[in-house]
Amino acid sequence: MTSKKRKGWGLFLLLFSGSACFAQIRVPRMISDGMVLQREMPLRIWGFGTPGEKVTVKFDGETASSVTADDGKWIVELSPKKAGGPYSMDIDGINHIWLKNIMVGEVWFCSGQYNMQLPMEHVREQYAELIAHAGDVPVRQFYIGEHYDYKGPRNNVAGGHWETADTNSVLTFSALGYLFARQIYDHYHCAVGLINACVGDAPAEAWLSPDALRQFPEYASAATRYADSVFPEGAGPADRMATGGLFNGMVAPADLYTVRGILWWQGEANVSKAGDYSAIFPLVIQDWRRHWVENEMPFLYVQLEAHGPVQEQPGESTWADLREAQRMALTLPGTGMTVSADLDADGKLQPKDYEEVARRLMVSAEGVAYGKKDIIFSGPLYESMKVHGDKVHILFTDAGNGLVVKDGGELKGFAIAGPDNKFVPARAETDGKKVIVWSDQVPHPVAVRYGWANNPYGVNLYNRDLLFKDGLPAPPFAGRAKVKKSP
Repeated sequence: MTSKKRKGWGLFLLLFSGSACFAQIRVPRMISDGMVLQREMPLRIWGFGTPGEKVTVKFDGETASSVTADDGKWIVELSPKKAGGPYSMDIDGINHIWLKNIMVGEVWFCSGQYNMQLPMEHVREQYAELIAHAGDVPVRQFYIGEHYDYKGPRNNVAGGHWETADTNSVLTFSALGYLFARQIYDHYHCAVGLINACVGDAPAEAWLSPDALRQFPEYASAATRYADSVFPEGAGPADRMATGGLFNGMVAPADLYTVRGILWWQGEANVSKAGDYSAIFPLVIQDWRRHWVENEMPFLYVQLEAHGPVQEQPGESTWADLREAQRMALTLPGTGMTVSADLDADGKLQPKDYEEVARRLMVSAEGVAYGKKDIIFSGPLYESMKVHGDKVHILFTDAGNGLVVKDGGELKGFAIAGPDNKFVPARAETDGKKVIVWSDQVPHPVAVRYGWANNPYGVNLYNRDLLFKDGLPAPPFAGRAKVKKSP
């Protein structure tokens, strides 16, 4: 072999070995053209490459670098940015990635069941004017399609891209998410990004990570069976009660994306197991916060909607049981709950006024996520009850400038029970500071309920806001007098 040929062969081997050692860097589908990045918070940009490879990200005048870890993932953190755009981003490793049309604004992760998933297409007649002018407001959505994975958390979503709202594209946006985004824009005048990850009939346990599921042996065992099964990637059992699959397929790939908080509307699939839900739902909140590495990441949720016809007489209600489990999750910091059960007389599982739900969510966001001072961002919340003779006195937190009966008239929705635990309709009145409840049928009351029905439409206890207008509705609740311990 001549000297010239040997040099040529050596150059070929050098180039071949170099390409074998260093694969091209890649980014997940969510890090792409048209994305919205969260303003005023540290930003994580991540991707994949060869271990040991240096990656540099340039964005909005800042340059930051990282080295790909042994697991093939690299993460670059950027300093907080002000709202604005459009910007471009350069990512350099062995190759170059150029991303364009990037906005900085507010980003929310939207998840849950049917009412969060419901697209604008289904309410197009009701919101025709907003749809016609959708292009006037800078709202973008990344839709994460339904995807189960029982083998373990995924690094990337199965598909999707950032889409800008206009008259046609907005029809695929989450209706509640989009109406909430417009509220955000009206308040803060910046671009809004929605990450839409919903499955219409999925239970809460399907959204738990493999680690969190260990706290529930029954669910963890089922998840293990599915992981060892023959279900192909992205597929799963038809009953949709499978545990863990949705977290792996739809949440894990997004938990590095910096967001302002979570919007959640779910519960229908767990109505028959409210007792389990009282433990599962708080764990979902804590589990997601752990994966986003935000201990008090704002988690705003909508309490279960109305179901079925309005009930005139008090009785047992699995839907009320589930709402109570949701109410109890407010003990976790950084949470906010929006009432929706008072908005639908028909109880068709779809409140007629999504815009009002979005408005209430925005008030909750102002207090929980944006730290706005001097704002009443919750309806009156049950605190305690005391029995005085044959009457129950109920105290509330978050009463604002006083308790009121919305639109005046009689205070509705209360029932009390004696030691026999048989609830009967009760009369109620408020002096602005407390609610007094009684019934001639119950001379020795020990328990009280409010709005305790599948469909509690007509309940009308509200608080007053700072302008002395009707504020927000009290959520349904149950209370019981404390039993005095014997000395």
